[in-house]
Amino acid sequence: MARVVPLRDALNLDKSRSVSRATPRETNFVKYTQIFRQLLLLNEKNDLATTLKNIQELLNFSENIFSSPAVAETFLYFCLHGAGTAWVLQTELNQPEATVYRTLKRLRAVGLIGPALKVSKVQSSKGGPRPTIWALDSASGDEIAAALKHHYRTLSPKYRVAEEIAQTILDQYVKKGREEITYRDLLDQIKEMRIPFKAPDIADLAAQYLVEKGVKVWR
Repeated sequence: MARVVPLRDALNLDKSRSVSRATPRETNFVKYTQIFRQLLLLNEKNDLATTLKNIQELLNFSENIFSSPAVAETFLYFCLHGAGTAWVLQTELNQPEATVYRTLKRLRAVGLIGPALKVSKVQSSKGGPRPTIWALDSASGDEIAAALKHHYRTLSPKYRVAEEIAQTILDQYVKKGREEITYRDLLDQIKEMRIPFKAPDIADLAAQYLVEKGVKVWR
């Protein structure tokens, strides 16, 4: 069983080096990735405030490593999820397309990520290269499959709206210490927002998202 590195001990690692100055022999990127993944996964049972605090500390540390907030955020995303596409990174991290491709190129150049799978195009695609799922060497098959599923989800306007609504509800409920909601309450909140989609369609997608985040949706 791998030894779990305490958060403060990990953050006390040598921060003086950056990727641009370090050589592969001087910096063991695989070791850093494993440490970050362990630390992020430790937050699964923490409350939201503690999780956000720990992620912020890791973000500050990784910024010192990469000398770039955008690269640091992307690196943390991969540590947390294992894999992802450029499109998902744009939507999840709210980064411009050019920034996303620049950070992916940087992470690939230092050997942290590599191409894992080419994504089939949807019928409505207007052409261009097929999207790629980028992944850590340690990413599991389940993580790559989840990245593929999430990519297709985020291509749907309905799902993006439902995810935003569900995340807002999730933030409100977590702050109040609640872990359940009725489908009727969810549907009523969506109807009040007067979004340009059928409320039941959005409610079903939002309910699925909430369940995946550990919230019980009573029907």
